[in-house]
Amino acid sequence: MGSRFRYDAGMTERKTDRAEPLATVAELEEGLRQVHRMEMQTKIGLERLEALVLAAVKVLHRAEVLHEKAVGVEAEAQLTKIREERRTETLINLGPDVDKYAVTSPQIDCASLMHLCKARCCRLQVALDFKDLDDGLRWEYTRPYELRRRPEDGYCVYSEKTTHRCGCYDKRPSICRTYDCRQDKRVWDDFDAKQPAEWRDDVGVAPPLVQIRLPPK
Repeated sequence: MGSRFRYDAGMTERKTDRAEPLATVAELEEGLRQVHRMEMQTKIGLERLEALVLAAVKVLHRAEVLHEKAVGVEAEAQLTKIREERRTETLINLGPDVDKYAVTSPQIDCASLMHLCKARCCRLQVALDFKDLDDGLRWEYTRPYELRRRPEDGYCVYSEKTTHRCGCYDKRPSICRTYDCRQDKRVWDDFDAKQPAEWRDDVGVAPPLVQIRLPPK
């Protein structure tokens, strides 16, 4: 067995003769995930509070009487503004809490269409869930837990560069499994006529998240 390590209060790595580590890698990983979730919940709460305060200041500046409806409307406008200003900050984004191995995929012959669409769905943002993380799928460190994409072309890191075949097909996220490109104007101008949408090279611009079709209950 390899050397065991523990961390003291000063985060100094030391060898120890303990039979078991103080915490396993899996436990540390799970703890970090929970910290991310709690931090995001706190962030959302603070955003809403900040928006309400800004709205109240604006409404009270315009009138001497406080109108709850006016504050609510102004708060939503301020919240939108705050989120727009902070959209480049680190955020936590989790995929849908579903069993990805149980969802149903649309019947689309992707292999025969790849030369037309160029697998541009593999350039869209995909939020991973905890099962995907357990499966070892890679994610963007500055945007947990967004599926990692190559900076040079915007494709998912699991998309083969020449064929665009999926290198993690068996473990692909639920969003990828349930995605239906046929009505997505980012992919097709006319799916039935096999006319792809105009190609865009602005890979630095983050496109909207792929939507998931939840299985019937």
